[in-house]
Amino acid sequence: MIATVTLNPAVDQSVTVRGFEIGKTNRGEVDCVDAGGKGINVAKALKRLGSTVCALGLLAGSNGRFILDALSAEGIPTDFIQVPGETRVNLKIHDSERGAETELNEPGFHVTAEHLEELRRKIEAHAPQCAVMVFSGSLPLGAPPEIFADLIRIAKAHGAKCILDTAGPGLKLGLAAGPFLIKPNRAEVEDLLKRALGTRRELVEAARVLTSMGCEQILISLGAEGAVGVAGNDALFAHPPAVKVRSSVGAGDTMVAVMAYAAVMGLSFRQAFRMAVAASAATVAMEGTKVADLAAVQALIPQVNLEDVDE
Repeated sequence: MIATVTLNPAVDQSVTVRGFEIGKTNRGEVDCVDAGGKGINVAKALKRLGSTVCALGLLAGSNGRFILDALSAEGIPTDFIQVPGETRVNLKIHDSERGAETELNEPGFHVTAEHLEELRRKIEAHAPQCAVMVFSGSLPLGAPPEIFADLIRIAKAHGAKCILDTAGPGLKLGLAAGPFLIKPNRAEVEDLLKRALGTRRELVEAARVLTSMGCEQILISLGAEGAVGVAGNDALFAHPPAVKVRSSVGAGDTMVAVMAYAAVMGLSFRQAFRMAVAASAATVAMEGTKVADLAAVQALIPQVNLEDVDE
């Protein structure tokens, strides 16, 4: 089984506004409202891939109940801890005139040390049944930056492979706990290493630095440009398929889901990386936080070109 752990879920609302203007009254049309947050998106993607998955984490309020109902409707088992307050709303505004997207993300609820201790016990209980545990997303208010590292150490002690997809101090400290794989984007790697990364070779060199800090594999997502993947002797650049982009929400989360799926299925890193990039492209071609199924992903795999990067 694969478990996803989301500490700061969200309700994702996508709105289309033609000619969006700051400081003025804008009228738009709601495209969709979905259960979101990075780990939630990973769980949905894994379900569509045919994996056995359970969604864990923290939730609050009526928005939290909306997320539970949405996951239940998709047949995804859950085991969330209920905390006081309200689960956040993330608003994505798509300007159809300019082709630009603007995101407004709320900070989320506040958690206490007691909530986090209960979460540690929850991970302790689930980890023995999990081949892979995925820790994704931002931290809620009140959570210390080392919490992902704590949870990864607990999961690893029970034999689970751990995937981490977060940013900032949470990524730096979580990396020290030795996750199997991390999936930052270019900006997150630049922030972590405090240097600009322009060329593919520079990205690969940065990935080597990060693997030396604790992980075995790394994917650096580059949006429409593609992705860089490094594991062992492999240093790869992936050219993505050309698709019509409808929403970028969940593209990176789908990549994470495929890497978790691949770890369970025993795929090689090259196979997994190619499939992850295909899955990301299939997801951006869908509206809101919808995710593609296995057939849609497999159809795009032949269109992903892998290139070895000279180091």
